Amino acid sequence: MKLRILQWNILYKEKIENVLKLIKKINPDIICLQELTLNGKWNNYKNTARWLAKRLNYDYYFMPYHKFKEGTISGNGILSRYPIKKGVSIRIGRLYGKEKYESYRYIETTLNIDSYLLKIGTVHLSFFPYLITTNEKKKEFSQLFKKIKKKKRRFIFTGDLNARPNSYIIRMLRKKFKHCGPDFKLPTWTTKPFDFKGFKENRLRWRIDYVFATKDIKVVSSNVRKTRYSDHLPICIDFTTK
Repeated sequence: MKLRILQWNILYKEKIENVLKLIKKINPDIICLQELTLNGKWNNYKNTARWLAKRLNYDYYFMPYHKFKEGTISGNGILSRYPIKKGVSIRIGRLYGKEKYESYRYIETTLNIDSYLLKIGTVHLSFFPYLITTNEKKKEFSQLFKKIKKKKRRFIFTGDLNARPNSYIIRMLRKKFKHCGPDFKLPTWTTKPFDFKGFKENRLRWRIDYVFATKDIKVVSSNVRKTRYSDHLPICIDFTTK
C-alpha cells in the first residue's frame, strides 16, 4: 500500500485556513505539523489541531510545549486518515535563555493501517542562532535519540530539527535511520524575513526540516513543496512498507 506523509512547520502566525488549503491540495494520509496553536490571536483563539482534524475528518494527537508571552500556546500534532491507536508525549530539553517557556516535546503515535501498525514520531527541536549545535542542543537531542534509536521496523520520524544537514544531529540520525529525502541541497527555510536572538535571515537557503525512517520503509518519491504560506516549505514523502 502506498501512503503519503507531510512534514511541515506551519508557523504559529499563519492562518489555519491557508494551511488547510495546501493540505487538501497535497492530500496526505499522515500529517506531522509543528507550531499548531491554542489561544492564538492570529487564528481567533482556535484549537488549530482540532479545527484541521474536524475539517479533514482525520484522527489527531496534539501536545503543546511552548507558551508565548501574550498567551499563545504552540505545539506538535500528528493527523491521520487512519485510526490513531495510541499517542505518547515525551518532554525533552528546554529553550535557552531566561524566558519561562515550557519544555519541548517529542510526540509519537501508533496508527492502525489495515493489517499492520505504523509508528509516527515528530518533534520541534530548539533554535540557536546560525543553527549551531551547542552543548545544550546536544543534550536535548540525546534525550530524544534515546527514545527512538531502538526502533527497527515500521517507524517514521519527522520534524523541524533546526539543524544543518552536516550537523552532529543529522549524522547521528543517519547512522540509525534512512533519510527519506529529498536531497539535502533543497532548502526548506526561510520564505519570510527572520530576526531572532541576533540572527537575521531573509533568504530561502537553509535545510532544517527532515523525514527519516526505518529501513523497511520504501520511499517511492520525495519533494519539497513550494508555498507562500508559513516560513517553512513542507516536505512530502510517498512510501510503502514491507
